[in-house]
Amino acid sequence: MEHDVAGTLGETVIPAPPGVSVRRGPHGLSLHVTEVVSAGDVIYKTHEITIADDGRTYLAYVQVGDEVEDTVITSMHTVRYMGVRTFDIPGCFMNHSCDPRSVSRDVLDPSTGKVIAYEQIATRDLHPGDEITCDYTLFDWDCDGHQFHCHCGSDGCYGFIGGFRSLDPATQQRLQGEIYYEAERMWHHTRT
Repeated sequence: MEHDVAGTLGETVIPAPPGVSVRRGPHGLSLHVTEVVSAGDVIYKTHEITIADDGRTYLAYVQVGDEVEDTVITSMHTVRYMGVRTFDIPGCFMNHSCDPRSVSRDVLDPSTGKVIAYEQIATRDLHPGDEITCDYTLFDWDCDGHQFHCHCGSDGCYGFIGGFRSLDPATQQRLQGEIYYEAERMWHHTRT
């Protein structure tokens, strides 16, 4: 579902969904649960915002802890998908982990089959204060312009994060059933 960017980002303070807080930490903004969430449960549900892939930045007023912060949304907060960029707030502030605490699941309109929202699902039990993380390589093909060296510390850490495209072939094969969005679209495109 597309939202009016000017109205959504220009005038409204965007709070975190119930059960989630946005915090400022050593790696910028991050998401944390504020209540117990069991593995497999929905942490939050949100809608994507679609913007042009033209390099513009957007100002958002985001509830961070007890304060409202002016936050600039750049291409680093978005995923390129079929000629546009998409993001959601608060999800664009979620940090990466190679052993993520959550995954995304599309919510489909039962009459049309089109994606109308998505849910962030806990991959393990979470307790108040736990950071909500995701694996960027599962949805981003090449992390266009914001590649980095991961320091998540997990046993299976990929090291360099450059999207699904940058993973070694064995890891790509192992994860191919879990990828979605731009990673899935491009994976299939390169295979045909």
